Amino acid sequence: MINLFERFDSKTQVLYKSLQLAGHQNYTIVIHDDGFLPDNITSPYQFFADNPTSANDKSMFFNGIEIPKYWEIEGNNDEAWIKDMGEIRGKIVYQKQYKSRIVNRVEWLDKNGKVHFIDHYTKNGIKFSQTVLDENGKAILKKYMNREGKEVIYENYITKDIVLEWQDKTYFFDSEVAFILFYLQALNIEMNQFVINSLSTPFAVLYNMNISGNDVLFWQEQSGGSIPGNMKLIFNADMVRQFKIIVPEHAEHQTLTNSMQAFEKTCVFKSGYLYDYVKRNEYTKNALIMTNSDQLEHIESIVAAVPYVSFHIAALTDMSSKLLNLSQYNNVKLFPTVDEDTIQALYEKCDVYLDINEGKEIVDALRKALDYDMLIMGYEDIVHNRTVTAIENLFTKEDEAQALIQALHKIYKRRKVFNQRLQFQKEHINEVSVQLFNHKLKV
Repeated sequence: MINLFERFDSKTQVLYKSLQLAGHQNYTIVIHDDGFLPDNITSPYQFFADNPTSANDKSMFFNGIEIPKYWEIEGNNDEAWIKDMGEIRGKIVYQKQYKSRIVNRVEWLDKNGKVHFIDHYTKNGIKFSQTVLDENGKAILKKYMNREGKEVIYENYITKDIVLEWQDKTYFFDSEVAFILFYLQALNIEMNQFVINSLSTPFAVLYNMNISGNDVLFWQEQSGGSIPGNMKLIFNADMVRQFKIIVPEHAEHQTLTNSMQAFEKTCVFKSGYLYDYVKRNEYTKNALIMTNSDQLEHIESIVAAVPYVSFHIAALTDMSSKLLNLSQYNNVKLFPTVDEDTIQALYEKCDVYLDINEGKEIVDALRKALDYDMLIMGYEDIVHNRTVTAIENLFTKEDEAQALIQALHKIYKRRKVFNQRLQFQKEHINEVSVQLFNHKLKV
């Protein structure tokens, strides 16, 4: 079984982890490599570039970017800039949910302040690709280089052509699908079964593969009540390869099958995801808030109304006097300029996460809270990550956040209520058992 994914985005990561937890250590390919793929995942770029690794390889820190003489780099925890005599000539974008200030890409600006081209970096600090944009900011081509700077792949977004330089030969492809088919042949691997989660390029590759096989589509999108065009092809008896469709999200399974005929439904199965929690919830009276903002509406009302709960508030930056003044409450613990070890210790200690801070989410806080089996509660008009937050655990800010305060009282008064709210969360993330996951995969 081979995983053929278009991108390694958050939904793909959840699926990939579920497959691993279910015991399927599949050979995994990601078509569009962002430079930060896990070591056990490969891509067409990695195969054709064949970059040697070095013990000295390290990620590109923001101030390590090569710049012209007399230019300067300035930055903070969120972003950085390349300046020439005070004029911004480039923007440095950090890799999200990664080490501090590690470069994902550099957006170089023209004299009019528009992005002209973008340099992309790998987790090993190699500039591995460059995207060129037109004057309207539309990407027109992308080229990939090996670590010596030699061009390996050239992709024209206008004509859709791809040129490959490999083993002293030049190959031309009129589409990405043709390129990926060539790549799979070059890998010389068994192609009897693929797992995909996209009806775009991965499906098109399998549709054009003149080899019989039995494939699995994990449908992770929203159909909106109508069957996608490419999905209809799966129900066509003339296809060389056979598919089963697995829908992890229970609500989407209902929506999708409501639009299907009886014979189509026989190919579609409801499943879910698997989660490997770092720890199990121990129902302690410790709540965590991760924030770089001092806008925690009604925080004083909350901590005063629930004095038996310890509220741990942490920030990557220095804290304003507004936050520091919360130290007057015995049940508030403040952690300004918090380091990674302390963050981990706080997640180990706390069993409730309060998503009540205005501004950006930091350190992928809510996904991390889910990984630590914390009960996530918050305000309904903030919600930094709806994927992991059950609607039943969201509350209005009205009346000094009394709804949230009463919910906190109830979960600590009765363990059954705490468990019910945790169950809402697990249902929301479509958690299932290993047995059910594998049963649906093998049906």
